Amino acid sequence: MGGLGFVLSLGAAGGVGALCRWGIDVTWLKLEKRHPAGGIALVNVLACLLGGMLIAAVTSGDLRSDSRVYAILATGFLGGFSTFSTFVLDIFSVTERGNWRRAWGALLLVWSLSLLAAVAGLALGSFLF
Repeated sequence: MGGLGFVLSLGAAGGVGALCRWGIDVTWLKLEKRHPAGGIALVNVLACLLGGMLIAAVTSGDLRSDSRVYAILATGFLGGFSTFSTFVLDIFSVTERGNWRRAWGALLLVWSLSLLAAVAGLALGSFLF
């Protein structure tokens, strides 16, 4: 894959990741009205799980971290899929309504779940690769 082909593949993977993020968020909002930030939180936890699996593939030698495939998956898809900034804005909107306890609870919960998901992804990936 040449330079332009790689750049287009990277952009397409980012677009697919963003569409997946959007689909999960829209579906979440249809199912859960009380916690609208939950879809983006779920996306970020899933991204950590997938990232852990990707690191396991690198650690096992099945994938090189300097390969184009890794860049397309990590930077492209996962970069378009996960969104720390949207999650922070969601938390900020909760604080603007004066619900600081809920905001801190959401932050701690999502960060903890993200760390656990990354560890689980690493373990699952180590089993698979």
